[in-house]
Amino acid sequence: MKVKIFIKIILVLLLFHVNKVLAQNHTIFGTVTDENSGETLIGVNVAVVGMDVGTTTNNYGFYSITLPVGNYETTYSYIGYKTDTVNLFLKETKQININLQSTITQLDEVVISVVRNNIINPEMNRNTLDIKEIKSIPMVLGEPDVIKSLQLLPGVQTTNEGTTNISIRGGTHDQNLFLLDEAPVYNPDHSLSFFSAFNPDAIKDVSIYKGYFPAQFGGRISSVVDIRMKEGNNQKYAITGSLGIIASSLTLEGPIKSDKTSFIISGRYSYAGVVANGIYELGNIVSIPSLNNFSGDNDVSFYDLTLKINHTINEKNRIYLSSYTGKDNFFFRILSNNSKLNWGNNTFTLRWNHIHNSKLFSNHTFIFSNYGYSYYMLDDQRKFEWISNLKDFNYKTDFDWFVNSNNHVKFGYNISYHFFQPGKIEKSDTSSVIKTFSLGKQRAIEASIYVSSQQMISDNIKLEYGIRYNSFFNMGEGTVFKYDSDMETILDTITYSNGELIKFYDGLEPRVSIAYLFNSKNSLKVSYSRTKQYMLLMSNSSVGMPTDVWLPANKYIEPLISDQYALGYFSRLKNNLEVSVELYYRKIQNIIDFKDNANLFLNNQIETQVRSGNRNAYGLEFMVQKNTGKLTGWLSYTLSKALQKTEDVNNNNWYHPTFDKLHNISLVANYQISKRWYISTTFKYSSGGYATVPKEAYFFDGVPFVQYTERNGYKLPDYHRLDLAINYKCKKNEHRNWQAEWNFGVYNLYNRKNIFSLYTELNSDYQLQTSKLYLFGIVPFVSYNFNL
Repeated sequence: MKVKIFIKIILVLLLFHVNKVLAQNHTIFGTVTDENSGETLIGVNVAVVGMDVGTTTNNYGFYSITLPVGNYETTYSYIGYKTDTVNLFLKETKQININLQSTITQLDEVVISVVRNNIINPEMNRNTLDIKEIKSIPMVLGEPDVIKSLQLLPGVQTTNEGTTNISIRGGTHDQNLFLLDEAPVYNPDHSLSFFSAFNPDAIKDVSIYKGYFPAQFGGRISSVVDIRMKEGNNQKYAITGSLGIIASSLTLEGPIKSDKTSFIISGRYSYAGVVANGIYELGNIVSIPSLNNFSGDNDVSFYDLTLKINHTINEKNRIYLSSYTGKDNFFFRILSNNSKLNWGNNTFTLRWNHIHNSKLFSNHTFIFSNYGYSYYMLDDQRKFEWISNLKDFNYKTDFDWFVNSNNHVKFGYNISYHFFQPGKIEKSDTSSVIKTFSLGKQRAIEASIYVSSQQMISDNIKLEYGIRYNSFFNMGEGTVFKYDSDMETILDTITYSNGELIKFYDGLEPRVSIAYLFNSKNSLKVSYSRTKQYMLLMSNSSVGMPTDVWLPANKYIEPLISDQYALGYFSRLKNNLEVSVELYYRKIQNIIDFKDNANLFLNNQIETQVRSGNRNAYGLEFMVQKNTGKLTGWLSYTLSKALQKTEDVNNNNWYHPTFDKLHNISLVANYQISKRWYISTTFKYSSGGYATVPKEAYFFDGVPFVQYTERNGYKLPDYHRLDLAINYKCKKNEHRNWQAEWNFGVYNLYNRKNIFSLYTELNSDYQLQTSKLYLFGIVPFVSYNFNL
């Protein structure tokens, strides 16, 4: 009954104001691009001077404003660009394409635009980072990192020291949807999560939606990380590159046909294993004790390659083709000397933009995504290769309908086919004692439709609302076991043929957000959202290993359901300061955890190893940021708590998830000393997470046993570190276009030994001995960046 009422309300609101379309109004529409490169600009503010009327460009730079006949002055403004003004007498619908001129050059100050959370915009929980900001933040070994930059935002927790896994408002890292030009990336990490899989040189824009996200997004319950690739300069050829301690990159972009067709190709390669081997050799030569922990013969490397081509057919049609491929090799003796890992992602996206008329814009997209890994056991007797794979085929259509100046409607549909190969083990040598074994392949179809609207109800109230309907089909062929009530004994085996329905799930996901304006600089926002997730990651590691297995919801493992409520206050102060405070409460149903001593390795009865429960999370997020001037940056603070209760786990008592961290503080600052020198620094502090560790050893019938704490009953030490970088921009050579920049810095300046993991073992006296592993002490770095 409540759902039917909600649908009726949405239909009424969608039709509200539509009658204005029939009045004697006309429309200004077009595309906004960068004057120098031809790149379309996302989120440009388009406003009519003297009227409370405006809009922003969509993800492809398109805008539309409907107005009565008359004289108007329209402004186009975007952080880092000169504001453009157009005066016109509107007596008929008119297309006006705008080229904005950048105010930022290679020698200008860094401009921060991390929030862009317009006071009037009802959208909550969204942060956006420009690639210039990401590159200005000092990171380990000087390698700019998209995901680690997001970890400095409020509400974004890091799960482990040095890794790129993130936890959003009480969610695990598999509950985050990473999109690269709309293609899902299932493992967004390089080198066991120490680096993200996205090359900053190929990225234009990164947005993260926390908890509440618009109805066009679905499939995950915690966040959406929407990463948009550059389109390629359609005005001139350009080469950019970087040389670093552990990785180097090179990017080439330019026009294939000026103003019509452009391309960008960007590659990055890491030689971390070579560096580690060099450190080992150096330690042997100079006898530095701290280098003795390294071993030789490491093979740690990765590469990623991105390609994008776009072509403007005419003023109403444009096509994009983008592709990504990345692969990792990981054999690091300090962690394991008898196993190695290979994994990688491949994505392909083909899009067609079409402007139907001055009010209606559509985007048709075909997507392919592939993630696979191989795990090699190098033991003399157990030599084997474990292979797993996940493939997606996806078709989606999205419409933007600018009904009038007060109502922007989005609607569309999405159909995905998922293919799972959970695991297959084969001999890698004829002497291996391992027998070939394979888990059954699984298939699923996911279909969804959505509609949403962003609507100005009055001068003080703006509303965003929508609903998404999802359906999920777990399909055969496959085998399903029937168990007793304890999920221990198999009572029956059911076999499904190819294409036969095994399990069906569906559901509605309503979302609504309201903004109330006190004045032009202060607003209050409130939101509610329901999201569902039908694909789950089987993992008992907080780090996130490539060997974790993705599975579809089935007869025993139900989809995750999240309900989130949020309240926020947003203010724009003097001196270009923006302040936001948000409160949230979240409840997650059907969260899974593993029973004690769970066996996950190639287990074709994985459902017997998991238990279902609920998780509650709540918190406060505060952020203040300075956008322009010599000193830019932000300070964020998060106060959060999460508790989980799972059947048959921890004696059915509530317990902390591993990533539950009460306090989280991040400071990011950039200071422009001169046109050539600027300083960047970050400071991060967080409370320690939780872990399950052995607490005592005992003997029974002469056999030693270990007793553990309650689930996640041990609190880890607090985490903190300070990073500093000094950047020098070389003087441009007057006789050539070469421009260069040097980055010198130190990661973990005061050498804090932050814990990465705990190891416990019985010593020769059968006493528990616990060791703490930390990854990074003080790490100096230098990198060289160039463009021409």
